Amino acid sequence: MSSEKPPRSVSPTFFPSLAFLLFGVALALAFVVASDKVGKSIGQFRQNRPEITVKGVATLDVRSGQGSLAGSISWRGEDFAAGRAAVAAQRVALLKVLKLAGFADSEVIFAATDFTRYEPAVFVEYAGQYEGTRAPIQRAPVDFNRFAHGKVPEYGFSQTFVLESPNVDRILAFSRQEIFLDDGVTLARNTPVFRLVKLNEAKKELLEAAAQDAQRRAATMVTGSGSKVGSLLEAAQGVIQISAKDRVGESDGNSVDLYSIDKTIRVVVTMRFEIVKE
Repeated sequence: MSSEKPPRSVSPTFFPSLAFLLFGVALALAFVVASDKVGKSIGQFRQNRPEITVKGVATLDVRSGQGSLAGSISWRGEDFAAGRAAVAAQRVALLKVLKLAGFADSEVIFAATDFTRYEPAVFVEYAGQYEGTRAPIQRAPVDFNRFAHGKVPEYGFSQTFVLESPNVDRILAFSRQEIFLDDGVTLARNTPVFRLVKLNEAKKELLEAAAQDAQRRAATMVTGSGSKVGSLLEAAQGVIQISAKDRVGESDGNSVDLYSIDKTIRVVVTMRFEIVKE
């Protein structure tokens, strides 16, 4: 009796299923190839798309709204009590000058008094031998910012102050006023500083003006070419310069002028536009 099994018959649905599978694979490959071609076409279109990059510039003349000036009064000598009394008396005298100049009490800020004791310098004097002759006595130089001028201690008193006022002309006038204090007290003043108090508002106005200037420049550059300025592709803020009035530079770095009352602000923007056919 034979144990061989009869051959298995092929299902009538096998070949249609195989054909459908092969069709799906071919369709997927075609989609991949088409997508790759479309991607390359888009990239090539972007590369070949005409565009223009321009810079827009805007300037604005403004006046500082806040002025400040730092200074100090100081005394140095051998009499401790006399120095302390002199600084106190001349501070009162200086306050009277400031009040006559129109400064309010809230616009004048005095710091606490600083005190320094200067000890006499200690020298090491020596004379060396060189081939049987004595060398001259040598002495190191003295730093009088650290030591007394003589052989007794000295005392130093100093007091700093700051003036702050929206009246910038008053600050400037006081910085140039000749003032001489008594009792050996010295008055020192730094260069006055003038700041803008509405800079953010001015920057917003300037950015809008610079953007409009960039658009005008782009339109001028493509005039007569049969094209026109299209959509904005990219925009970036450039340098912001604050200079003394009418002294604006053309550098590519930011700058801020602190010492002029009347200033000019310059803002630069860079914009990239698409160029389209008219």
